[in-house]
Amino acid sequence: MGFISGLVKVAVGAAAGVAAVTALPLFGAVGTITALGTVVGSILGGGAGVADEVMSKDK
Repeated sequence: MGFISGLVKVAVGAAAGVAAVTALPLFGAVGTITALGTVVGSILGGGAGVADEVMSKDK
């Protein structure tokens, strides 16, 4: 179950990264978000999910 929970955390983190890039006005209007922005957001969010899984004490 550890591998599955890790994948779930990465997927949720990637989705949250894309949502943050889209929602924050700091990165521009929603219509001007580029594909590169969504890729960067998903990579950063996925990285956060991996870090959360690595640092998790529920192993």
